[in-house]
Order: sequence, then structure tokens, then C-alpha cells
Amino acid sequence: MTAPLNEDGRMESIADQTLGRLASAIASRAPAPGAGVAAAAALALGIACGRKAAAITLKHNPDRPGIDANDARLGELQDAALRLADQDAQCFRAAIAQASGAEEQLVRGDRALLACADEADAVIARLAVQVDEIMRNDILAGRALIEAASLIVRANLAENEAAQSSGSSRS
Repeated sequence: MTAPLNEDGRMESIADQTLGRLASAIASRAPAPGAGVAAAAALALGIACGRKAAAITLKHNPDRPGIDANDARLGELQDAALRLADQDAQCFRAAIAQASGAEEQLVRGDRALLACADEADAVIARLAVQVDEIMRNDILAGRALIEAASLIVRANLAENEAAQSSGSSRS
């Protein structure tokens, strides 16, 4: 299965795909989506776990200070991660096709995704001491998914920087 396309022939947004369709697209023979999209999706899921911990805590303790602001920032970071997933898939296809500037765009996207992951981890670390005890496993899951995303992005960034430096493209 290849990535689902919309009416104008572009890949359907990662945010609009079911998890099953996304997993099948990543597993396909198509060059994209791949590890970069998987990293961004893991990041978005990790952030969602942190947001779940915030939401359930606020449901029972609506006046607990600081949680609303942290949840709002996580919402922005989650949206950014999903936008960066789409960007990665498009840029990787362009890099495979040896399009001018594609490697540079991949590097910029990797750096943006890594910054997003770093900030999300910091926000969830703050939430860890604010949320109800029963929600700590959601915090744990969120941080583990963010760590996995960061590991993938760091590897992709190193590879993309090397490709950009050498002027080589992927095939």
C-alpha cells in the first residue's frame, strides 16, 4: 500500500489518516512515508499522552495551576509535529527525485522536529509533577514516545546533513 493521495494527487495529511493506513503506508515499498513520518507520529502520540494526563487531572481538579498553559502549549506542539510529518514525506520524495534544495529542506525539517520534541519533553516533565498520580503512566508513555521520536530524528538529521554536505542524493 502506498500513502493515500487526495484529489489533487498529493499525499493525504498524516493527521487525517487512520493509524492502520499510516502503518501500512510506512510499511509499503514507496519511499515515503518512512522513518521521519514515524518519528513525527510517535512525537504526536507522545504529546497526546501528556495531554491526556492534563485533561483527566483537570476534569477532577479544574483549578490546578499551570496545567492549562502546559496543555495549550502541548496542543501547539502536537499540531507542529503533524505538519512536520507531512513536510518530511514531501521533502523525502523530492530528495529521492534529486530535486534541488530537498536535502536542505529535510535538514531544516529534522531540526524543527527535534526542537519540537525537546520542548514537548520539557513541558511534559513540568506536567509530571502537576498531574494526578493515577495519570503518571500516561506521562511515562508520553516521554518514552518522545524519546523514541528524538532518537529517530537525530539519526535522520545526521544522515541528511551528511547527504547535504556531500551533495549526494538517495536512491
